[in-house]
Amino acid sequence: MKNTNDGAVATYGALDEAHLSKTHLRITALSAAGTLLDGYDISIISVALILLYGIPAFGLNNPTNKALIAASTVIGMFFGAIIFGYITDLKGRKFMYLWDMVIFIVMTLLISVSFNFTSLFIFRFVLGIAIGADYAISTTIIAEFSPTKNRGRLLVSNTLSWFTGAAIAAFVGYILLQFGPEAWRYMFLAGIIPAVIVLILRRDVPESARWLGKAGQTEEARKVEMAITGKSDSIPEVSLKSRTSISKLFSRRYIRSTLFIAIFWFSFDVAFYGISIFSPTILTIMGLSSDKAVLGSAIFDLFAILGGIFAMILIERLGRKIITIIGFSGMGISLAVLAIVTHFVPKAGLAVTVAPLVFIMFLVFEITQAIGPGSTDFVYPLELFPTSERATAVGFGTSVSRVGAILGITTFPFIVSAYGISTSLLFFTGFAAIGLLSTLFLGVETKGRSLEDIAGEIPNKISPHSEHAEGELLAEDASP
Repeated sequence: MKNTNDGAVATYGALDEAHLSKTHLRITALSAAGTLLDGYDISIISVALILLYGIPAFGLNNPTNKALIAASTVIGMFFGAIIFGYITDLKGRKFMYLWDMVIFIVMTLLISVSFNFTSLFIFRFVLGIAIGADYAISTTIIAEFSPTKNRGRLLVSNTLSWFTGAAIAAFVGYILLQFGPEAWRYMFLAGIIPAVIVLILRRDVPESARWLGKAGQTEEARKVEMAITGKSDSIPEVSLKSRTSISKLFSRRYIRSTLFIAIFWFSFDVAFYGISIFSPTILTIMGLSSDKAVLGSAIFDLFAILGGIFAMILIERLGRKIITIIGFSGMGISLAVLAIVTHFVPKAGLAVTVAPLVFIMFLVFEITQAIGPGSTDFVYPLELFPTSERATAVGFGTSVSRVGAILGITTFPFIVSAYGISTSLLFFTGFAAIGLLSTLFLGVETKGRSLEDIAGEIPNKISPHSEHAEGELLAEDASP
């Protein structure tokens, strides 16, 4: 798709219509590798907590301290995503693409030698800043280089990587549990070597052609297009008057998409983090020993990978909206059944009498969340907003979702303590229902369309940001 009219918005047909190449796969793999490390580090804390409970210096017998350590990385992500998402739109994708990995490596090393509650919290908080930055940057890079027909699958590979990292964390944790009370340090150290390799290989990833074009560096944008696809568009010179602004997310044009991203991602993370971070704890409450609870959690993570594979298969067939609806529905049903089971079956006999049903419902939860919002949260924010605000929008969505994650993580111990496991599961069921409703009424379908088309940057194209989001032509204000 080409447009050479003066003042027209630059479009990138060479990138959109390209055949999937080794270069696309390499860029995706290096971005997804960061997400894998994120999944590993966020998830390994659920196993490390089992050992940290027994070390007085960390004070985790206090429910508040326990909740804060579990949520520390997520709190850091809240700040890292929105701040560095905005910087990424201002300064380009590549700079922070490298530096966030440097911070990740340094903080992971410091976490492994932390000596009390304060040091562990601070190091994991700063680590979270780097992870939040990577969420905004790596997914944006994948989206802006991907061919249109493969974009959904490549973005979902990020999700698959996160769940793979989480599964690796569970199995590594299970193995290292046997090495004594200091094994939690080795659990964190295990993530450093792959992070160094990713950092070295990321140096050769080029700057986004879309960002270069938006920044007025059209010749550089053409060169990147040529290097990636062997072709180049006649990208027009663009005005630099339009600057990145968080306020644009709340303009009339984008407010529907902003609300959708905020509500569906927030709701998903309340339920997902509340269940996943404490899944070993939940299984322990249900009567399993600590090592079996960790192993069970690892098995659940494997089924989340299966769900991610299903998402890759279905996202370009059924579309983003349908699989998100499937995901929230499965989450809500499985959590509701678990809540009923844990309420009516005596705790003492729970593991024996209803173990198969409990196990199946956990599998349903993991598979469907990965098919649905666990995958599309890495897709929708990238597709619904223009290049000048894309990383900012992902950062905003990530930050809002971290509030949900913090809510899920920090409230779980208190709800269980005050009202029992059944009530906590009903609490998460309610948020799955909210996510489902937001998708039904605010979600739009974006499959098979260019990023510029979806974001309403091309005049006279159907846009989810028009006044009638799913069926009207864009009538005015074609540029963001």
